[in-house]
Amino acid sequence: MAGSPSRKVRFDELQPGMTIREVTELSFDYATLDEKGVKFLKTYFRGASALVDTEQGQRTVPLAQLRARDNLSSIVDVPESLKIAKVVPGTAQFMEKHGLLEFKVSDPPGAPAAKPAPAAAQPDSPTLSPGSDEAKERSKVKVQAVRRFMDTIEHADQGRNKASSVVEEMLDHGRTGDYSSKGVEAAVDEIVQKGSSPAMKAIAGLRGSDQTYAHCTDMSVILADCYTDVLGRMGKDTSAGNRRFVMIAGFMHDIGKSEVPKEILESTVRFAPDSREMQMMRNHTTYGARILSEMGLHAVTINVAHYHHVKRDSTLFTSYPDVKYDEVLPITRLASIVDVYQALIGKRKYKKNWVPGKAVDYVMKLKGSEFDDKMLEHFVESMGIF
Repeated sequence: MAGSPSRKVRFDELQPGMTIREVTELSFDYATLDEKGVKFLKTYFRGASALVDTEQGQRTVPLAQLRARDNLSSIVDVPESLKIAKVVPGTAQFMEKHGLLEFKVSDPPGAPAAKPAPAAAQPDSPTLSPGSDEAKERSKVKVQAVRRFMDTIEHADQGRNKASSVVEEMLDHGRTGDYSSKGVEAAVDEIVQKGSSPAMKAIAGLRGSDQTYAHCTDMSVILADCYTDVLGRMGKDTSAGNRRFVMIAGFMHDIGKSEVPKEILESTVRFAPDSREMQMMRNHTTYGARILSEMGLHAVTINVAHYHHVKRDSTLFTSYPDVKYDEVLPITRLASIVDVYQALIGKRKYKKNWVPGKAVDYVMKLKGSEFDDKMLEHFVESMGIF
């Protein structure tokens, strides 16, 4: 078995009899480890090693030496003797639940060889004369691609409205104590499968939402695309599975508002800072963390809901709850920027929406006091595309 060739598979391609050699892709839960993540890995992958990202580059360390706040890239040298290394019925579901998305595996003896994936066609890239027939043809192809993208806008807008209705239904059901993420997960799966998030992001960036529910939808797709760009600048690819995790975190970030009476949530009144209504609104992050914990969702999804209003300067009234900024994970720091930006461009009954350029200028002025400097730079570069 030790000499068997290995290949990469997704979690949903795991089959009984396979042996897991490495975990090559993990969800954003593991981008910055917390104590719970460290404990899980040390429990199930005892004896394996980990690739950790540092300022000096990647290094391999025994998994037993992992610490909270380490940036985990992959798990390697998984001992064959580990129970988790043996794929059995239910392994795929377990791996998905815990954010382990891609693996290097060995097939069982006698298994038919997997067909190699077809090689990607390599595009020619000669220098073309501006007036040549080939240059004109390529220009025509680019124009057609842009038109196809614009054609998706209408369909994406329909998807955005549908997803917003799902969020509204989730919050309404939550007010009766009936919490479920199934509707949101189905909406996210549809967005990921159709590849419509770039178009939805364009809509969100250019035409703000006018309600809490569309805010969650817009915030979700903007966050997912920005996070993909951030990882791309770090030299990392983002799979559909990882985008799914990020989108779910965006959709669920305001679930705590289900504990806020609807007349307060949809009021046209701007509440005083010391009012009972404002206190209830500020408590939505704590409510959200409790709800998501009870639903058994990922620790990072909970972190986004709990801390997306925490600022670098904790003395600000807009910073809540009262925790150290170190507790705010990188994805949550990005989410806090997206949340403010979307709130500015979004229409509300008590204010006019800002144009995107003005909103970007505003969040840039908060650099150093409210937002993570590096994440703010990534956000501005990402939104500049639209």
